[in-house]
Amino acid sequence: MATNTPALLARYAPILGITSTRFYVSNVAITSNLATITTSASHGITQVGTIVTIQGVSATIDGTYAINSIPSGTTFTYVSATASLGSTAVSPVGVATFNTSTTSGFTVSNKVVQNYVATLTTGSAHGFSVNDMVFVNIGDTIYDGTQIQIIAVPSTTTFSYIVTTQTGSTTAVTQGAVGKYGAGYTTSSTNTIVTNIVVANKTAASQTFTICLDGLCIAYQETIAANSTVFFDLKQALATGKMIMGSASSPLVNIHISGMTVN
Repeated sequence: MATNTPALLARYAPILGITSTRFYVSNVAITSNLATITTSASHGITQVGTIVTIQGVSATIDGTYAINSIPSGTTFTYVSATASLGSTAVSPVGVATFNTSTTSGFTVSNKVVQNYVATLTTGSAHGFSVNDMVFVNIGDTIYDGTQIQIIAVPSTTTFSYIVTTQTGSTTAVTQGAVGKYGAGYTTSSTNTIVTNIVVANKTAASQTFTICLDGLCIAYQETIAANSTVFFDLKQALATGKMIMGSASSPLVNIHISGMTVN
């Protein structure tokens, strides 16, 4: 006879990841829309595309980005909306939180939009699949986003997703990266029934969030009001090896997923 055991499946901020590391920011600079951030100790990040959130520095620097390059053990770069900023010490120091559950990432070399479908080309084979959730940061509002679900993989170095712009000419991309989100939860040796999902917005402004169960999004870029909570009650069975994915527009949006494991 099957045994159902109540379980906490996941509780995390999707932007920050299931796992993360934090380091103080000691210096910032921006040249030609490429920000260089210096941490006060070796950050240990080696993967381009790693999703990083910077807080407590300034309105110009604070935000969430995909890492474009890693010049040294204490520096990293990302594409910024600000064109330039002289080298500036940060005092008191800010914080960089690296989403270490970002599973892979790549630089982007080309962009195009055809009939509301954006296609990006990566600098090397990406290994992405349809329904993967990615974070794009190339300094172009048509393409950039924290909640992007891949709808097609035309080749080993291209992937496509829906945008709100109808057409964009083929253009080379000289700076920018994409990072792939890790799963919020993956069923292991047992089947799982998802019973409740709670989404909490801890900010003073409305945000958006996305939740997908085995590639099917039950909420996609759904709006959540400031300082509010959204509840989902459902009975969704997931077989072994299936994933629950989440993403959001702010690191202060948290997701709590409860369910039952079936033995």
